[in-house]
Amino acid sequence: MRRTVLFRLALLVGSLCAGLFVVVALWAVDPPHGETSNMGCADCHSTHGAGGGGLTTEETNPNVCISCHTPGGLAAAFPFAHADQANPGVTGTSHRFDSSSAGYVLPGGANTSPGKLLSGGSFTGRIEQSYDLTIDTSGDIGSATFSWTDSTGGGGTAVTGTEVPLSDGVTARFTDGSPSPSFVIGDRWSFLLRADLREPNRGDTFEKPMAQRLEDGKVVCSTCHNQHSQRKTPADPGAPAYGGAGTGEGRHFQRVDNDANQGCLSCHSPRDVTSAAQGSHPVGVTIPATGDYQLPPTLDLVGGQVSCTTCHEVHYTDSGGANGGSGDGYLLAAAAVDLCSECHTLGDRAAASHLDTVTGALWPGGQRGSTLPAQPAHFRGACTACHWPHGWPDDAQPAQDFPLLWTERYDRADDGSDPDDAEDLCYTCHDGSPAATDLPPQLAKASHHPVVDSEQATGRSVECRDCHDPHHAQPPVSLPGPSTVPRPANGPLTGVAGVDTSGISVDPAAFEYEVCFRCHGDTATTAAPTPRQFPETNVRTEFGGGFPSFHPVTSTGANPDVPSLIGGWTTTSIMACTDCHNNDSGPSNGGTDPNGPHGSIRPTLLERRYETGDPSPFSQARYALCFKCHDYDNSIRRDESFGEHKKHIEGEDISCNACHDPHGSSGNSKLINFDTSVVSPNNGTLEFQSTGRFRGNCTLVCHGERHNRESYAP
Repeated sequence: MRRTVLFRLALLVGSLCAGLFVVVALWAVDPPHGETSNMGCADCHSTHGAGGGGLTTEETNPNVCISCHTPGGLAAAFPFAHADQANPGVTGTSHRFDSSSAGYVLPGGANTSPGKLLSGGSFTGRIEQSYDLTIDTSGDIGSATFSWTDSTGGGGTAVTGTEVPLSDGVTARFTDGSPSPSFVIGDRWSFLLRADLREPNRGDTFEKPMAQRLEDGKVVCSTCHNQHSQRKTPADPGAPAYGGAGTGEGRHFQRVDNDANQGCLSCHSPRDVTSAAQGSHPVGVTIPATGDYQLPPTLDLVGGQVSCTTCHEVHYTDSGGANGGSGDGYLLAAAAVDLCSECHTLGDRAAASHLDTVTGALWPGGQRGSTLPAQPAHFRGACTACHWPHGWPDDAQPAQDFPLLWTERYDRADDGSDPDDAEDLCYTCHDGSPAATDLPPQLAKASHHPVVDSEQATGRSVECRDCHDPHHAQPPVSLPGPSTVPRPANGPLTGVAGVDTSGISVDPAAFEYEVCFRCHGDTATTAAPTPRQFPETNVRTEFGGGFPSFHPVTSTGANPDVPSLIGGWTTTSIMACTDCHNNDSGPSNGGTDPNGPHGSIRPTLLERRYETGDPSPFSQARYALCFKCHDYDNSIRRDESFGEHKKHIEGEDISCNACHDPHGSSGNSKLINFDTSVVSPNNGTLEFQSTGRFRGNCTLVCHGERHNRESYAP
C-alpha cells in the first residue's frame, strides 16, 4: 500500500512548458487496471529509465498494452499481437492500432534499415489502394533514394527527402536511425490505404480527447481506450453500470461515449449515413417494419438501431472462422454468408442459388472494368457478390458510387434509358465457364431478348430482373418430359411477377407462361411475324383456352384426336413456351449452352428450324420444330390426319406456316389461320370448314390456284 501511495505521489509530476510549471493530477484507476487486479501503476509506468513517452515501460502505446495483453501476461485472458491487426480481405481479428487516414505501413520481411518509415498526409482516393517503396541507394535522409509504385499505375524513381509526396494525398515520411546508413538498399515497405477515413481532429469536446492521443498521427490503443477510467458508456448493451471511481469493470475503458458508436464515427464519419443512396449501409436507423426485414436474432442493435457494432466487432473476431481462425480482416460480427440475412429477408438462404455456400455467387474481381477486388472463397454465397456494404465507385463515373450498394452497374430503368453496359452486374458471373452460364453470346444472337437498352422502346423494357429474381432464383431444373400440368415458374424463374390467364398481375408467378404473359400478353404491341387471316398479338388470349384451337400451354388442347404425337406427348399433355422458344444450342436441343429464351440463331427465338416461307426444294429439316413432337411419316407421308399433307408439303413445297398458326386460331379448329401473304380470298371468301374427323374443305386462292369448297380427307 505504501509503495502504491508513494508511486502515485511521484506521478504528480511537474513539467516546464513554455516557462510554466504545470501540475498533472491523475484520476483513480478503474478495474481491472489497478490494485483490485493485482496491477499497479508500475506495471505500465516507470519513474526512471522509461522505455517510452509518458514514463511508460515500453516504447509506443500499443507495446505498453501488449506487454500485459499477451499469453502469460497480467491480461492473458485478452491477448493481442501486432499480427492480429486487420488487413481487410486478407487476415486479422482486431481493429488496427497503427493506422490513420494515411493508411499503415508493412515492412518487408528481410528489412535491416534502422531508420523509420511512416505514411503521412490524408488519403483522398475513392477506393482502397496500395503503395510499394524500395530503397535504391543506401544512405541517410538526403542521400538515400527510393522508387515507388501504386496500385493505380502511378509511381516514381530516384526520389529522396524527408516527407515525400506520393499520390492521392499520401506522403512517405522518413526518420533517420542509428547506425548509419539509416536506409539500406533493397529494403522494402508497403503502404495500405482504405477510403472513407479521417483522423479525429475536430477540436470539440468530443473528438479532442481522441485527437490528443494519436501517436505519430496514427490511431493507437489509447486513442479509443482510456486505460484509467471506465466512466464513458460503451456500445456493449450488456456492459455493467458505472458506480464511480474504482468501479465499472467490463465497460471497455472507452475514451469517449460510444453508446451510439460516436467513437467509431469519429474516424469513419463518411459512413455515418441514413440511406444507402449516400454510398454506405445506413447506421443510426431502426429496422423497418416490413416483410423484407426482421430484428436480428444474434446481432446487437445499439439503442434499438443499426450501428457500426451491429455488423462489426472491434476485437477478437475471425469473421465466422475464416482462414482457420486468423480472420479475414473485415471484423464481421458473423460469417459473411449469414450477416445480411440476420436483418434482410429478401434472400431465401435455404434455396436461392445465388446464396448457396458451395455453388453460389462469388465476386471474381476485375471483370468488365470493375475495380472491386476478388472476394475470398468463404464469401461464396454472400450478398457481397452484388452489394458491397459501404459502396463502391462506378468504374465509368468514379465520382459517384453504384446505387443500392451494387458492386457493378445494374439495369433498373423500364424506359430503355440505362446505358448498354447496365447488365454488367449479371454478366460479371454469367459470362464464362461453365458454358451453361455464358449468357452474352446468347443475347448477341440474331434473335434475342433485347436486354440492351438501345434496342428497347419506351415502355417496352426487358431486363434480366424481369425474368429472374436474383434473391430467389433457384438452380436450373432439368427439362421435364410431357406433363399434364403447366410448367411451374421454378428454377431461375422463381420469385418473379407474372400475368395469369385472366390478365391479372400475380406476384410471384406460379407458371412459366405467366412470366411470358407480362410482355407478350395484353401489353404486346409488336405485330405477329406472319400476317394472318385472324390477326392476334396477345398470346395470353391465344393460349387462354377460349379459341377453337391452340397449342396446349395453359390447359389441355381443344383437339382430343392427334395421332401424330410422339415422344410421350398425348392430347392430355401440356407444353411450355420454352418447348419451342429456347436457345438453339441449349440442353433441350442437345447442346451445352444456357437453357432459356435468351437468344437463338432462329427467328422469334425458336429452338429449332421452322421455315415460314415456301422452301424449295423440300427437306424434313426445314420443319424440325414441328417434328420435335409430331411424327413425320404419320402426319405427312401417310396423310393419316390430312389427305393432302404430302402433296402440299413435299410436292408443292408449301410451308406448314401457310395454313397453321403455331399459337392458336380464333376462327378455326386444327390451328388453321391462313398466312395472307400466301393465301387470299376466292371471290371474297377465305375459309376452312371442318366436316368431320380429319376432314374439311377450303375456299381460297393459294399460289394462283383457286379452291372452291374443295374437300379433303385421309
